[in-house]
Amino acid sequence: RNNVLVSIKGGGHSIAGLGLCDGGLTIDLTSLKGVSVDPVEKTARAGAGVTWGEFDHEAQLHGLATTGGEVSTTGISGLTLGGGIGWLLGKFGTSCDNLISADVVTADGDFLTANADQNKDLFWALRGGGGNFGVVTSLMYKLHPVGRVLGGFVAWPTAKTSEVLGFLQDFAQELPDEVGKIGAEVITTRDGKPIVIIRPGYIGPIDEGERLLAPIRRRIAKPLYDNMRPMTYEALQTQRDAYWPWGRQNYFKSGFVDDLSDGFIETYRAHTENVPSPHSQIAVEYYHGAYCRARTDEVAYPHRQKAWSLAIGASWVDSSQSERNIRWARDFWREIEPLSGGVYVNFMSEGEDDRIRIAYGKNYPRLVSVKNKYDPTNLFRVNENVKPTVASF
Repeated sequence: RNNVLVSIKGGGHSIAGLGLCDGGLTIDLTSLKGVSVDPVEKTARAGAGVTWGEFDHEAQLHGLATTGGEVSTTGISGLTLGGGIGWLLGKFGTSCDNLISADVVTADGDFLTANADQNKDLFWALRGGGGNFGVVTSLMYKLHPVGRVLGGFVAWPTAKTSEVLGFLQDFAQELPDEVGKIGAEVITTRDGKPIVIIRPGYIGPIDEGERLLAPIRRRIAKPLYDNMRPMTYEALQTQRDAYWPWGRQNYFKSGFVDDLSDGFIETYRAHTENVPSPHSQIAVEYYHGAYCRARTDEVAYPHRQKAWSLAIGASWVDSSQSERNIRWARDFWREIEPLSGGVYVNFMSEGEDDRIRIAYGKNYPRLVSVKNKYDPTNLFRVNENVKPTVASF
């Protein structure tokens, strides 16, 4: 009514910084904490301000977990509403596949519960459609038994990047669901040494996991480092925390590719040889298993084919280096883009409005229909915005 710009901040998960808005009103949900676990029904209800570290801790007290973000400071609400990629992906699907119910305040001020029995259209849209439809105040998840896991990484000098990616392209194809996700990354060690790593996540009997993942150690040259080992699920979920501390500036370009072709590998190798910042990470991950068994229209998140996800994560400290780092990421992406198809909405940066339809594919018109019903004036537009057919501003 007063034409005030509004943003919604949950526990924190927006690469584009869309939890905040200049000159407007931010609805800050970070104080909506609290996780209630039902170990008999294997469910958990959590406030929208909860982080995955907090959620995982409470669920693991009962030996349970659900697919969640791989940096423990990530908020559960933003990640889930955009889809939700995590280490349990191959075994249990995305975070939004495991969402049972959500409480939502709409643009009209109505308090609704959305689930399989109530407000079904809204429930469908919330599972991947982002913060376009209202203020989600709490979420209820399906949980699964998860004990000790295999995690860590194996590392080689970046001279082996092409060999590592070529191996991974073939190795990943036959892995069982228990290897929830596997990927490669180029990162820089604390002593300034660039390395290429393979990082798996295995959920199942440890002996079987060691056997399945042994080729990582055997089929490539002798590793520089090898810390692939059994660990708790909470430890697996915090492995990347040190790489994404508070206070850095970040810029992402991302998309899906069908395979790690020779052309992809050569482009990846060339651009990872001249990364301008030692804090940047360039990850490629394989999505398979339960992730692929959901129908593309079962929830709003549409990407269900076996695929590789590339995330070019430019990260730097000094703002005077912003232009250089952003240009590097964009140049890298410009060469990869002809090989890509689709994008994970949670990996989109600011200014990528032209890719929103690509992010939702054939589900986009249905999302517009739900937007027309619950937010026809586009009050909730500081996001990767699904625009209603007619908006007043």
